[in-house]
Amino acid sequence: MRISQTCSLFLILPLFVAICPALPAQTLLEITTAQHCNYSGTAIDEELYRFPEDARADSLIRRIAAHGDSTLNFEWVQTNVENAAAVLDNGKRYLLYSLDFLEKSSDIEKVAVLAHEIGHHARGHTFASERHQDEEIEADEFMGLVLYLYGFSLANTELFLEKTSASFGIPLDLRRAAVAVGYARAERITEVSSKPFDDSKSVGEVGNALELPTFPWPPPACNTRSELQKTVFKNCKVLGDVEGRLRKALEKKGYAQLSFFSVPNGFAAVTQLEQYNGADGSVRNDRTRWLDYPAIGSFTSVLEYLKALVVPQKGYFRLFVFVVTDQPFGGSETRVSKEQAAAWLNQGFNRLPNSLAAMPFTTAYDVTALVYEFEVPESNRKPVQRCPSPRFNAKTHLRKSGIATALGF
Repeated sequence: MRISQTCSLFLILPLFVAICPALPAQTLLEITTAQHCNYSGTAIDEELYRFPEDARADSLIRRIAAHGDSTLNFEWVQTNVENAAAVLDNGKRYLLYSLDFLEKSSDIEKVAVLAHEIGHHARGHTFASERHQDEEIEADEFMGLVLYLYGFSLANTELFLEKTSASFGIPLDLRRAAVAVGYARAERITEVSSKPFDDSKSVGEVGNALELPTFPWPPPACNTRSELQKTVFKNCKVLGDVEGRLRKALEKKGYAQLSFFSVPNGFAAVTQLEQYNGADGSVRNDRTRWLDYPAIGSFTSVLEYLKALVVPQKGYFRLFVFVVTDQPFGGSETRVSKEQAAAWLNQGFNRLPNSLAAMPFTTAYDVTALVYEFEVPESNRKPVQRCPSPRFNAKTHLRKSGIATALGF
C-alpha cells in the first residue's frame, strides 16, 4: 500500500510542476541591440533576459554617474551580457550589466567598465559605425575622469587598459591618451571645486581667481544672439541655480552634453554641435543629428539613394552658447571654425566649480544665447560660416530647437 502511494506521488509531481507557472526570476528583455557598445567587443546574445534588480549594482551605477556629473538618462538592467554594454534602442538608452561580472571583478575593473559604458550615454552617443573611434575615445575620457575621482592612480588604470580588450579594436595608445585627458580634467575640477567661496571678496576678484577654462572673449564673430527674458531665471539666487535651470531645459531637448567656461563675472555654457534641418531650423530627430558631417536621414526613392552616393549632401550645423554675466560685451573680429567650435565641448568643465556656483545671481545679470551656424555646401565638404547674415536669427533657433519651450518662454 505504501509502495502504491509513493508511486502515485511520483506520477503526480511532474504533472504538478508542468501545471504550475514558473517563478518570475527572469523575463525576456525585448530590445534591439544594433546600436551598442559592448565593452568586451564580443557579440551580444540574441536573446537577453531581465533579471531582478540588485541593490549593490544599483548603488554603484548611481555613484559612478554622480562622480561623472552625468544625469541618469538611461535604464540599467541586469542581464546575460559578458560584462556591460550601452545600448540605444528607438531613442531610449540602456545600460546592460552582468551581476556575475561585478561579483567576480576587482574594484577598478567594475568601476572602469561601467564608467566607460555610462560615458557613452553621458556624451549622447549614437553608436553609428562611422563614429565608433571618436565615441570610444570620448567614453574613455569619461572613464578616466571617474577613475580619478574614485581615487585610482593613472598607473593602475593603464595596467587595466593593457590587460583588457576594448570594443572596435581602438589602439591602446589612443585609449591611454584619452584616459589621461580624463584624469587631467578631473584634477582641474577637484582643484577648483575645493576652493571655498569667499564672500569677503568682490565678485570680480572671485571670478578672476578661478581656473575654469576661459571662453574666447569677447565672443568670436559671426554669431546671432538673443537675451533671454529675466523672468525665466526669476527664482535663481546663485549662479549654480542658473546652471541647473539651463541644464534641465537643455537635457530635456536632447542636449545631454554641456561644457562650462569662465567669462567676466560669470560663465558660458556650450552645447555640442548638432546638425539641423536647413529648411526651417528644426531639430533632426534621427541618427544624423549628432553626426559632424552631412548625411541624409532617409531615402524616398532609388534615384535619391543613388544621388546620395555620388553627390555630397548639404549640411547645416549649429551650437548654442549661453553667456551668464553682469558685464556688457560685444563681439571680436576673430571667427571660429566648425572644428574649433566643436572642440569647445571637450575643453571646458562638465559643471561649475563650487566657488563660481555660489556667486550671487543679481538683477544686474543677463543670460544671452549665442548661436553659431556652419554650412557645408553640396559642391564640397569644407564648412563655411554664414557671416554676416545668419540663416536664422537666435530666437528662431531657440524656438525651433525646443529650448525656448523647455525654458518657458
